[in-house]
Amino acid sequence: MKKPIPFVTMLVTALLLTVIGSTTATATGTATGPATATAQTARAGYVAQAQAAGLSAGQATALQAKVDGYLVKFDGQGTQVSPNQVDLDGAVLNVTVPGENRPRPLGDQSAQVYNAYDCTGWTNYGWFCAYKYENRTGDNIGMYSCAKYAIPWVTVGSWVNNQLTGTKPMMYYSNHGSELLPAAYSSRSKGVQWRYVTQIRNCL
Repeated sequence: MKKPIPFVTMLVTALLLTVIGSTTATATGTATGPATATAQTARAGYVAQAQAAGLSAGQATALQAKVDGYLVKFDGQGTQVSPNQVDLDGAVLNVTVPGENRPRPLGDQSAQVYNAYDCTGWTNYGWFCAYKYENRTGDNIGMYSCAKYAIPWVTVGSWVNNQLTGTKPMMYYSNHGSELLPAAYSSRSKGVQWRYVTQIRNCL
């Protein structure tokens, strides 16, 4: 005949299971807290702004999913500031609505990122613009402060250097090599193999 399990042993086991369950939830990202709730509220707000700007619920949700994907790739180095913009602290990522080929203003525009649409269809003076796709299309990163910026794409794209005349950017590759790009004004409309590029420093 089996002996009954003492009450104290049962209590300790229950407590251990609770702690283990809590730790597992945190490790797998399922835990909730003030920071998670705040982030979810902010995302919901951007989705609402996108819908107010004329997007359908499906488009707005898909757009936010694209932005969320970029935030993961930038690993904490980017901050969403509008439905389709991520502030990169000296540069700004502009994201297209799914199904469209160029970004457009949506929702409240942040003063933090200056005129973030200087790379949309053209490149205004003072900017280096990297485009996800060829011929200045797709999502883009507009760089206005001199620094290194990560490139999150594996596509074939384009770039335009319309910074101060004579400014030369540096492109860094995954094989640890680098390439000094032509001085401003210069551009490349086709054939930029982003899958080999890790970072760009827009000015030396």
